[in-house]
Amino acid sequence: MPASVKFLAADGATQLSGELWPDIYAGAASTALKYLVENNGDRDMANATLKIVKVPGNEGDTMARTGADAVTASRPFGLSASLSGAGAGGVFPAASTYGYKLTAITALGETVACDEVSVNVDVTTKKVTLTWQQVARAIAYKVYRTATPGTYGASTYLVFIASGSTTTYTDSGSACSAGTPPAVNTTGDAAPAYGTPPTLGTSPLTIGTLKKGQQFPYWVNWSVPGGTMEPGNPRLFDIVIEEG
Repeated sequence: MPASVKFLAADGATQLSGELWPDIYAGAASTALKYLVENNGDRDMANATLKIVKVPGNEGDTMARTGADAVTASRPFGLSASLSGAGAGGVFPAASTYGYKLTAITALGETVACDEVSVNVDVTTKKVTLTWQQVARAIAYKVYRTATPGTYGASTYLVFIASGSTTTYTDSGSACSAGTPPAVNTTGDAAPAYGTPPTLGTSPLTIGTLKKGQQFPYWVNWSVPGGTMEPGNPRLFDIVIEEG
């Protein structure tokens, strides 16, 4: 199956098709900007790298630089749900289809939620078991549940899981409390800064294995070497992900 990625802003949610970079003079470097790339395909990507490629037709000797973000956590990935047998002691209020989302927590904040999974609880005494893959840098997780899959209201926060190494939770149907999945990833510190850029190097940047649904945060800036002419000298580049 073909690989597929989404390029996202620093909030971990806004999809980008391009970026307007500020003009800079020769011998200077632009402010580093933070982004995330997400594997939204139907399989894991192996040996992935991020490359900066000059757009055809552009002139000048422009160097783009990249660096992996060592603070921001990916949203959770690999979430699945399964139903235990009848008579397991669950207390769901009604037989219905329930939706679940999961976020990762660090000392700085909370990620956006993973893709929703849903399960049909056809007998109210059943329980739902959730499993997911461990998120790097996570120290905890939050689970959100809704009785209307696709819609998470103001009181859909189910439970706080106080361990970043935990990758399973069994929901017996207990009532949710106030809270809804966040719209931005604040694990790299609060908006609009979203953290501090690392030391930046040249392209390509090694990502490694990018799991289905996983996000990879990184920083980019570009510099214009001394002596490069500014007038009539456009500098555009693409950020691309290659596999293998």
